[in-house]
Amino acid sequence: MAKVNRVKSLFISSIIIFFTLFGSSKALEIIRDTELENFTNDIIKILLIDNEMEAEDINIYFIKSDQVNAFVTGGTNIFINTELIIQANDYREYAAVIAHELAHILGGHVFRTSEEISNISGKAMPIYLLGIIGLITGATDAGFAGVMVGQAAVTDTFTYHSRTQEAAADQKAVSIMCNSMIDASYLASFLKSLEMSMPNIESKVENYRSTHPIPENRINWIQSALNSYEKCNFKKDEALGIRFDLLKAKLFGFTHSYDETKAVYDSKENHDLYANAVSSYFNGDHKQSLENLKKLIENNNKNPFFKELIGEIYFVNQKYDEAIYFQRDAIKKLNSDNDIYMMILGNYLLSTEETEKVYESISYLKKSIQINSRNAYAWYLLAKAYAYMDNISFANYATAERYFLIGEKTLSYDFASKAIKGIEENTPEWYRTYDLIEILKKEVTTNTN
Repeated sequence: MAKVNRVKSLFISSIIIFFTLFGSSKALEIIRDTELENFTNDIIKILLIDNEMEAEDINIYFIKSDQVNAFVTGGTNIFINTELIIQANDYREYAAVIAHELAHILGGHVFRTSEEISNISGKAMPIYLLGIIGLITGATDAGFAGVMVGQAAVTDTFTYHSRTQEAAADQKAVSIMCNSMIDASYLASFLKSLEMSMPNIESKVENYRSTHPIPENRINWIQSALNSYEKCNFKKDEALGIRFDLLKAKLFGFTHSYDETKAVYDSKENHDLYANAVSSYFNGDHKQSLENLKKLIENNNKNPFFKELIGEIYFVNQKYDEAIYFQRDAIKKLNSDNDIYMMILGNYLLSTEETEKVYESISYLKKSIQINSRNAYAWYLLAKAYAYMDNISFANYATAERYFLIGEKTLSYDFASKAIKGIEENTPEWYRTYDLIEILKKEVTTNTN
């Protein structure tokens, strides 16, 4: 049987991918993490309860960044910087930011802005990013906030349209939050706290020329919208509050230095233990990380994310049986299908290089792909597993799928062409391989001529 090259996933960073956003020269570091995604999806479900969209219609991407920002692109894609979550003082401030971005989506602002720029400049718009920080500072260099239309200046006509949309988005965000029984005053409180951390904003930008109004105007709009509701000062959901505090702590430990984390999270509360467990792990102190995690499990044995990190620590130390045990328990505790968790367990099983476990890894990797067929890393691991089992045709097929997802169309075509020769006809894999070949044939042939 073929030798498997062990692939180590490093907890949150295990699934970090780099890509260039819409041709921009700046690479974004996108992270995937089950705890982060689940919490955010739960907030979105609450916010969309009385709207025509479903949470499944929204694509969320998280950027590892020390800048506070969130923005919408391409209709239903929301990008959120990790530092924004860390800087939010309450889950309701985080919900307020998401509500603002959802308001842009529900209002169709991205599409309308594209048309307006095209009409104004006579040129197609490369990308429009409706961001929370650009709305405050009027700057186009805070994260990716604001408008990116080459290096051209924004015209006064566009300025008017953009600011009109921001006013509408703020007011719609208040409506979304109040109807979802979340106190919408936290949108204003978040803006105020950010304003305090960014002194002299007004001196940096002329309000008339800015596509994004200054905080005072935004807060007035929000207060005006709040006044139209008899009741919007709903009580805090304590369970969500606890989950958010743990999530913030985790992200802080992941994105900040070991010394910073120890200084900020310096007590023995659960979120302090969690922050330091994550920070210690990335600092290489696995013993300390395990000690903190075991204390956390004593306090809450039902939390799947503590078990996940313990499994990860055992995995990087090549204790595969222990890693598998804790990841199985994490899946059980999560109590929902998740492509990342299935992929991680598949990876652990594959790394043992034991035939029965490698065979089992295939079932978990296929489950991961069934949940999320765009998980390129799961396809990569599946190809490894098939190769170990000497099923080269299926390994080639899985590799073709992976290359297709990451835009390597010639390689995808080449591997699909190899795969179809050895796959039984009229099976699901055969039909999909055939489709890949037909999809890519014309484009690959054109590019090679």
